Amino acid sequence: MAQKKAGEVEAFLSRPDFSFPVILLYGPDPGLVSERSDKIAAQSGVDPDDPFAAVRLSADDLEKDIGRLYDEARTLSLFGGKRLIRVRGAGAGKALAEAVATLAEEKLEGAVLIVEAGDLKKNAALRTSVERARFAMALPCYQDEGRALDQMIDEEFAASGLTIDRAARDELRSRLGANRLASRGEVRKLCLYALGTRGVVEEDVRAIVGDVSADTLEETIDATASGEVRRLPHLVDRLVTAGTATFQLHQGLLRYFQQLQAMREMVERGGEPIGRVVERRRPHFRRRHAMEVALAAWPLERIAPTLRRIEADILASRKESALALTITRRTLLDVAVEAARLKARRN
Repeated sequence: MAQKKAGEVEAFLSRPDFSFPVILLYGPDPGLVSERSDKIAAQSGVDPDDPFAAVRLSADDLEKDIGRLYDEARTLSLFGGKRLIRVRGAGAGKALAEAVATLAEEKLEGAVLIVEAGDLKKNAALRTSVERARFAMALPCYQDEGRALDQMIDEEFAASGLTIDRAARDELRSRLGANRLASRGEVRKLCLYALGTRGVVEEDVRAIVGDVSADTLEETIDATASGEVRRLPHLVDRLVTAGTATFQLHQGLLRYFQQLQAMREMVERGGEPIGRVVERRRPHFRRRHAMEVALAAWPLERIAPTLRRIEADILASRKESALALTITRRTLLDVAVEAARLKARRN
């Protein structure tokens, strides 16, 4: 089985082992997946601008014509050397998973196949086919946290010849993390803003860096569950602009309502006060009020069908990736509207 743990991926990226010609990158942050895919492609020895040696394919298109992937992977380069095939937007497609499994057992001699996917479960067909294959490597990609985020900041500041003090770094870190490419873009924007100065201070960060942190994701989920319909479009737009994957919104909402269901059972069947149930969860103080409002508004009988609705929409967004954002917006708005109605009835 060829796979790396999340903490081992950066080491692999520094010196990719192309004895595994099929490489799968997957995770909830599409920016991080894309950036790491670019790093591997850059070290493949193939010119990405050469139309005879490099090709980009869409997973959705391949589900309709999987034969093209076989053709591209097995075709020898017209002028010699390797060929580079990159597949983007992979998910639960059956045809792609089967094709990758077949190609990963062949040890492609003249090609490197890089597949970029979303957050794949442990038993996802594409993931298991790569992990079990002899000539393939699976690389999990997770959001920037801790050392990885600091490393990215250090890289950009070193390239710009700038310094950043501790207070400014702490403020910068608090505003990054929702999406790797968006985070790097914000740091580069900050460095450009500070060129010609001695270094970056906290005021510079506040003046120029947008908030692409996970805080906005939590705020959006809280607004949805507590029925703050008017705030929702603005919050979703902020996340989309920052590059947050719609899958993160759907999954975050699903987990929230799963927690809400367990908490509501304590209220309705255990007779516990709402405040005590929320306190036991120890939410951040900024989320406590919204959680209490949601817990008071949603009766147990309405949470179960809402969970089924969210799960169905997650499946629909995976099947129709081009409509994922539209489906996610609709899910959030519909749930928020119902939450507002439930609050109105209670009052």
